[in-house]
Amino acid sequence: MASPVAVGGGALGAAAVGVGGAYLAGAFEGSGSSKVETEPEIVLLLNEFNSSSVYATAGLIGKDYGHYLVAPIGSRGENDSKIDNQKWWKRSYERWQEDSKSANNSLSAEFKNGQINSPFSSSAATSDSPKALNQVCEAVYKKNKSSLGYEANAADNPTKLKNDLFRYCSIFGELKTIGEVSTETYANTKKGFDSAKIKIFIAVTGNDKFWEIRNKEFYAADGDKSKSNAKGNSSKFKEKSEANPNSKIRDICREAYESDKSDANNYPDDEISRFCVL
Repeated sequence: MASPVAVGGGALGAAAVGVGGAYLAGAFEGSGSSKVETEPEIVLLLNEFNSSSVYATAGLIGKDYGHYLVAPIGSRGENDSKIDNQKWWKRSYERWQEDSKSANNSLSAEFKNGQINSPFSSSAATSDSPKALNQVCEAVYKKNKSSLGYEANAADNPTKLKNDLFRYCSIFGELKTIGEVSTETYANTKKGFDSAKIKIFIAVTGNDKFWEIRNKEFYAADGDKSKSNAKGNSSKFKEKSEANPNSKIRDICREAYESDKSDANNYPDDEISRFCVL
């Protein structure tokens, strides 16, 4: 899949950054913050980093989600083409420090206070000492994605790990499913109520950066999440996007969640599971 394009602007291709691809990430505060426009960071994503041999196995977090994860490196390129992920890691570490101040924080075992002691290190990590944040994230990238949970119960370490991964190691800043957002509810006859699907359907409440990126993927000419994969004759994913190219995939997914469980024509289950999930 092609890497996401710049927030609020055009694509940053290889010619633009000189190192194979990059993502123009906004500030960590998210879509509602004034810092988004004033503090952009160009970062190299994991799938663009030359580490295919490390993440070659399907099912690894780094393999399957690498187009959303920040590469655990320092800088690449020179002058105007230079990308400095180290700056991004510093800002992410500051966010982690703020979150970890509370004794009752909900950090996973992998991201607890004693596990992290600095933003970034270019040295090889040792197994028996605190690590830099980029090293901790890199270790998580090498785990199987079955290590991540999507339960509403925050006491569950796999769910905590999923939250930490996308908060401190990705360009999303957060990633919550319907089941994890108590304010997003659907009637028991609707697709968004299904007990299994609420663990994978991404909530339309919050998750601003996810939906911003998914919209770009949806309107891309190709790729797994492209609208070109909406094949159903009566598919609203196809119909709405063709009738109005300004339609947001977030809104279409919301309507899909609100549709009747028996509605297999307007909102086919296979298309919801393509466009409205991670």
